[in-house]
Amino acid sequence: MLRRFPTLTPLRCKLALAALLFALLAPGAVSAQSLEDRHVTAVSAQTLLHASAPALVDPVRQRRARAIADYQDLLFAGWSLAPILAFWWLWQSGNAARMRDTFRRRLRAPWLYRGAFGAALGALATIAALPFAFASYRISHNVGLTVQTIPNWFADELLRLVTVSVCTAVVVAVILALVDYTRLWYLVFIGILYVAVLAVVAVEPVLFSPLTSSNHPAPAAIVAQGDAAAHALGTSSVPLMITGTAQRTPVLLARTSGLGPFARILLGDVALQAMTPDERQFLLARQYAHLAEHDVLLLTLAGTTLFVFAAALAVLISDRIGFRRDDDPLARLPLVGTFLGFAVLLLYPAYNSIQRSVEWRADHVALTAVADRAAGVRLLVRLADDDLIALCGRRTVRWYFESRPPLGSRIAAISNTADPCPR
Repeated sequence: MLRRFPTLTPLRCKLALAALLFALLAPGAVSAQSLEDRHVTAVSAQTLLHASAPALVDPVRQRRARAIADYQDLLFAGWSLAPILAFWWLWQSGNAARMRDTFRRRLRAPWLYRGAFGAALGALATIAALPFAFASYRISHNVGLTVQTIPNWFADELLRLVTVSVCTAVVVAVILALVDYTRLWYLVFIGILYVAVLAVVAVEPVLFSPLTSSNHPAPAAIVAQGDAAAHALGTSSVPLMITGTAQRTPVLLARTSGLGPFARILLGDVALQAMTPDERQFLLARQYAHLAEHDVLLLTLAGTTLFVFAAALAVLISDRIGFRRDDDPLARLPLVGTFLGFAVLLLYPAYNSIQRSVEWRADHVALTAVADRAAGVRLLVRLADDDLIALCGRRTVRWYFESRPPLGSRIAAISNTADPCPR
């Protein structure tokens, strides 16, 4: 996914287009960053706590990070708008009604042809966004942020297409069955949606994550660090799992996943190789801060609620548009999907704002468990250099796209130095 829309002059647009074409067509480059950045490891604690954030990071990588973010932002526009335009074309051209009639002739049972129609919508959305997703992948590959091969990437996209199609088929069949059954179908569906989403999020690290990566328990030394962080924050320990990322991406992965008894902390194997023990301690403290504050549950409920609002807005707007001669509730679903896409884009910054507040809080809570502020600064500097993350996003658009506070602001908050990112 992608982040900000840059402001480009006509000349910069031409240069950006040329660079984008080179990124897509050129062979993969050698990784642009070292996973065990000796410079970051060698920086003294005193320097980390007193130098400004821009003085701590590699300026060459920062220029590259800003350029990558600009290209990715442009691709986000295409990636998000392509399915919306495809749905609008499908309804406005009358092809939605013709597709409905085709499925109805061949599949007599209502739940079958409704499900097939939903699967087709899911496939259309995925295929429409595919060129922009591939362009984003090629940019990441050519700067070393992913080592996944093109065949493996297409295999993953095929799996994504199947997954999206199946989920869309189920949703469409369930919604229209509820419409036939009760006038309060929307209340029933909202309840089903919350239960289903919470169930999937709860079991994700033990049921779905192992299907896409090899997970195994963390070594005893890392478990001991995690237990110390959990004890300092007054929360219970959870299993720490090492997930294989080296064959896909060298970025420093760490996340908290699952709910209740299925909660896990997943650490990428590359992250463990790149970080010092003090950095890992701060990283684990941040993950346990998420657990202590129930952030996975909070973000799940927030995202689901915003989606419900988006869906309600989409239905409300689509109802104001008159029916075509060949329309029915099934054939009008692409119209609803069009406005659902716009509504999601409208509410997208609200969800990102919640995520930013969660990340700010995690930094603050982690510092109550780990006294070594230099370790926190070193971790964020390593993220900026190794993962090619710009210290400060473009001020005019980061409120919309950024799901985390600027790294420069986070470094400044931990080290008590001047914030390099204007607000």
